[in-house]
Amino acid sequence: MAKAHKISGVKPLGSYRENARIILPQKVEEVYTWEPFIRDAARREELHNMRISIKRLRYTMELFRVVYELPKACSKDRIVADAKRFAEYLAVIVDLQEILGDVHDSDVVLQVLTDCREQLTSNTVGRGFHPDTGKDGIAKLIHQTRETRKADYEKFLEKWEQLSAAGFKRKLLSFFLT
Repeated sequence: MAKAHKISGVKPLGSYRENARIILPQKVEEVYTWEPFIRDAARREELHNMRISIKRLRYTMELFRVVYELPKACSKDRIVADAKRFAEYLAVIVDLQEILGDVHDSDVVLQVLTDCREQLTSNTVGRGFHPDTGKDGIAKLIHQTRETRKADYEKFLEKWEQLSAAGFKRKLLSFFLT
């Protein structure tokens, strides 16, 4: 798992709002460092690292949620609008994290099933079992899990492409910086 990027510019004596404006954009940028790898379904580790970066962004957003629900030097309507937009952005982040979580779950299951198939092969030899015992069932599970992973990966990629086309990163950064 990739280490979190170091956050720079934090102001220990600054306001919560001021530090949110410093930290959140850096967390967004951390997520986007993994973007060059997402169009290759075989880049399992990088996809997992992106999920972890998205999770860090999500939890940091949840930590700073109050900043977008507190009064600023503006109207009450603006506060409500900010809180609503924040909730919408957070929902997108949660969705991305969950989809990539499903992809990673499939990767883990595939590794377990592959290991199980190999163990089954080595343990049946010389023990009176037919060497193909259980292989068909495991092969079927591997196939199903690969199909599930493929569907989840395609769902993620489609959502990512839609967000990119809509300027999600630019809008999110702009929102955090205002």
